[in-house]
Amino acid sequence: MRQFGKKSIFWKWIVSYISVIAIMIGCNIITHVRNWSVMEQRQSHMNQQVLQQLSERLYDNILQLERIREKILTSSHYSFLCRASADQFSSLSYRHYMLCNEVRRFQSLSNGCAKIILYFEDGNYVVSSDNVCDADLYWQVFEKDLGISFEEWKELLQREYSALFVKKTASDEKQGMIYARTVQSGQTGFQRINVFFLYKEEDLKKMLSSHQSDDIYSAALIGKDGDIVLIDIGDILIQNEDKSRVLDAVEQHLDKIELMNGDYVSLSYMQGRISEVCLISSGNIYMENMRSSQSIYAITFLITIFVSIALVILYARSNYKPLQELLDVLGPEEWVSVKYKNEFALVKDKVSAVQKENKSVNLTLRRQNKLFRAEYFAKLLTGNTVQLPEEHLEQFYDIRFVSDVFAVMLFYVESYEEEREEGMELDKAQFILGNVYHEILEDFSCLTYQTCVSDLMALVVNLPEEESDRKGLLDKTMARGQEFINQYFNMGYSVSISNIHKGRTELAAAYQEALQAMEYKRMYGLDDMSYYENIIELSGTGYYYPMEVEQDLIRHIQASNYEGARSVYFHVVEENINKHMISSQDKLRCLMYDLLGTVLKTLDEKQEDEQFSRELRPAKRLAACHGLTQMKEVFEDILKETCEYLNKRSGTEDKETLCEQIHDYIKKNYYDTNLSVTSIAEHFSLPPVMMSRMFRDTVGEKIPVVVSEVRLEVAKKLMCQSSESLVDIAEKAGFGSVRTFTRIFKQMENCTPGQWREFHSECH
Repeated sequence: MRQFGKKSIFWKWIVSYISVIAIMIGCNIITHVRNWSVMEQRQSHMNQQVLQQLSERLYDNILQLERIREKILTSSHYSFLCRASADQFSSLSYRHYMLCNEVRRFQSLSNGCAKIILYFEDGNYVVSSDNVCDADLYWQVFEKDLGISFEEWKELLQREYSALFVKKTASDEKQGMIYARTVQSGQTGFQRINVFFLYKEEDLKKMLSSHQSDDIYSAALIGKDGDIVLIDIGDILIQNEDKSRVLDAVEQHLDKIELMNGDYVSLSYMQGRISEVCLISSGNIYMENMRSSQSIYAITFLITIFVSIALVILYARSNYKPLQELLDVLGPEEWVSVKYKNEFALVKDKVSAVQKENKSVNLTLRRQNKLFRAEYFAKLLTGNTVQLPEEHLEQFYDIRFVSDVFAVMLFYVESYEEEREEGMELDKAQFILGNVYHEILEDFSCLTYQTCVSDLMALVVNLPEEESDRKGLLDKTMARGQEFINQYFNMGYSVSISNIHKGRTELAAAYQEALQAMEYKRMYGLDDMSYYENIIELSGTGYYYPMEVEQDLIRHIQASNYEGARSVYFHVVEENINKHMISSQDKLRCLMYDLLGTVLKTLDEKQEDEQFSRELRPAKRLAACHGLTQMKEVFEDILKETCEYLNKRSGTEDKETLCEQIHDYIKKNYYDTNLSVTSIAEHFSLPPVMMSRMFRDTVGEKIPVVVSEVRLEVAKKLMCQSSESLVDIAEKAGFGSVRTFTRIFKQMENCTPGQWREFHSECH
């Protein structure tokens, strides 16, 4: 640190840590300000809700008063009195008394109204819920209850009110209000009758407050004539000066005002039907906790800053110690070099040099190991085994095995094209296939090793010992691999898989099985994925009878060609006798029974075929023979009878008809992405190899080619008749993916689907 001075990384650490603290401080301040803002918004929201409730209560009360007015109108005593003249006043005592009782009953329904007063203009008298007398006398008696002067009282009585009118009252430093409404207007022939609803301050509090214990709200009602009725519901306005200030603020429509004790109140307004409502709420209720925590927050904040700075310096020194020791190891002469601006630059330069050298060595070793490993497995597969102990394999070639169970997968790349390149080298295509299947098999806890033999990529698969369904595991691997390759790569390839073997010494046999399966796949145009156990039935060992000869014999028998089948049969017997491959009577019988098995393979599992097989008694007849001559004669008879039987049966099931049925089946099921030689053979209950050979000999084309041709015709029609995307067309035509569609289309049409569609759209 001393040698580098201010350029030392120590001071950069200090600045960095302090920057983090500064960011934390800024975030805390922003959070505090935001919390304050949220609290203010919450107060405003709550005020609006309470204000809405107050307005609704006032409106409900107005509706209630209107219903009372309607009840008065329907009263029979009121109807009689409103038609009576002024000189009849003294003779209507009973009617007055009954109407007074009804008004008293109406008052009990008025939601807290102190008095209901009916004023009859012609007689200048009132009928209230507590008395019936002259209007002037009523004011003298109930002056304190009314809370207005005599002049205001006379003015209130003489006016006509088409809608509810609000009048402020005041008595004993308490405020109230009067709702005025004309029941009957003073038109020609009628007297004017007004009704007055008197509310005292306690009545208004009861009407406007939903919680009597609530101490955070007050309210003010502003009449249309400018009168302001201040109702301190929660008694938050204790001093008269506070009330005066609030009244002035309401009159000026202010939003906030400060009280004598330093607190402030918020004012919110809402226009009602007959008056405007102002809610007065204490600002301290919501902000009190925020204000009380401000001082604690400030003290804690300052302590946190000082402690954080002290800890930053302490931890920076502690963290610098290992670096100081490392610099001491490098040597003090390195510190003063102008080449390095700080300690990290020096250490980075030294470590980078070591890593570069180590990387170069590791890369060279990996390349060597990969080459040696591929060569080692190539020797294993071709039978040139190099016996090495297990520990030497892992040390020299980085090879390890999870079990003694193996299978061999052979990959033949038929075509590969990329969007950005015209062609693709074989080794890159094989590299892609190897990596894809390596990752998939690794997910199934399998180990794989890749090598190339005669341009075929071989994948040695080491399966777990505990895996019971090994065939199912390989099926899943192939399905996932084909799906991934079809989705992301425009590649055509074939795969053949050997049987499961135990021991590294059996890898050569597994390779030969996979190679033979690949040859039969290409010979008979089978599916892109083929298992050795599905297409190769191993014949007996120790004599000449290869698979090609057996398939030729089956073809002649199925064609009812006795002479051709007899010629193949003689060829097999003569080859074994002339080359002395049969050295005992037992091997001869094995050969004859193998030939007999081939004959029986040509028969289907139909009831008539089983009946013919029982009547033929081939095994019993052959077992009774003595010597080669007799066995040859009996076998010739069996062969002749079988050809004659198949010839008779072929009258209704000839090859051309069967091939037409296969072609029709392909046309009807082209959209099925799983349509293949195997699925078609299962539908017609035929062996896949035999059906493929028969179709090729009869039609002149392989079944996969016909499937591709049918799908291409459907795709061409869709491209001409619709504007659907190539992805949708590929799916509807049964190709499975647009990459497979593009690859097959280019192979058969020498252009891409997009080019073909563009050309034909221009022609039309």
